Amino acid sequence: MHLPSLFLGVSALLTAATAAPATTASVPKCRNPPKRQEWRQLSQTQKKAYLDAVLCLATKKAKSGIAGAVNRFDDHQAVHSNQTPNIHWVGHFIIWHRYFTATYEKALRNECAYTGAQPYWDWSLDAEPQNPTSTRAFDSEVFQPYLGFGGNGHFIAERTPEQNPLNITGGTGGGCVKNGPFVTPAFYVNYPTKDCLRRDFIPWIMNSFADPKLVQNVLNQSDYTSFARAIENIPSFDEPNIHGSGHFGVGGVLGTIGNAANSPGDPLFYLHHGNLDHVFWQWQQKDLTTRLNQVGGPIIPFDYSGQNVTLDFEINIGKLAGNATLKDLLNTTGGTLCYTY
Repeated sequence: MHLPSLFLGVSALLTAATAAPATTASVPKCRNPPKRQEWRQLSQTQKKAYLDAVLCLATKKAKSGIAGAVNRFDDHQAVHSNQTPNIHWVGHFIIWHRYFTATYEKALRNECAYTGAQPYWDWSLDAEPQNPTSTRAFDSEVFQPYLGFGGNGHFIAERTPEQNPLNITGGTGGGCVKNGPFVTPAFYVNYPTKDCLRRDFIPWIMNSFADPKLVQNVLNQSDYTSFARAIENIPSFDEPNIHGSGHFGVGGVLGTIGNAANSPGDPLFYLHHGNLDHVFWQWQQKDLTTRLNQVGGPIIPFDYSGQNVTLDFEINIGKLAGNATLKDLLNTTGGTLCYTY
């Protein structure tokens, strides 16, 4: 059973709307890098400060130049949407998303007076792979209505073949989130069209895709190319992969974060990808000298016999930030990036 087709498109060129300056500006040294923590490690004050900063970002005028982006929160979603065909099942997947999440973190700090670091959600702490129907993961602190991201959407039983071409079963929501700081009218997903934030919890996906054994398998990979391939695996619901856990366990069929292109419309996206980046960081620490200088994997999605990315391969995230090479982004305290775990 293959994942939604939005993840499978291939485009040779990025759209003009996502064009960025050709080179990175001079890079300052990284001083006092903020330390990222798992959501449960934050104090109540820290949690509120983060949530307030996200809501603040949604009040700032858009700068991306992408039609449909109303505010700075939308800017990030729109850039991800435009570049989706080029940033999944490629060698630079995890590094592109590292840069993207770090730029979001920087926007929260620079534009909304947030003084903390980007938190992450370690879903492997909540999964019960031995009990696929368990809903314990959705009782996690990250889903609490107060000092959390809110819970599931209202249940929608009617799911058309167009909405659910793969006949994925087990959806428990699908409508607008019912509680938390991101309910309408306090928060809207504006891109590509205005809507509420939607979630569609699917327990069997969350419990199987967030299995700690899958995390360990990723951490056990001996080189970057095999690591990059393991973290996404293949686009199939028959072979779980940790990247799919937060997307399809939370977003299901009808939820915002389950949409391949527009998943950053759910603020929880950044905690999910923060955890994937934490796994990447942990893997790097096992052989830091080698792994700060090693990349690999295809430039074109799934083209494992074609051209591979190299350290000087350059990625862009539109007008969110200047271009950067993969070498620039391997070190989270190297200057282009400035954070740690």
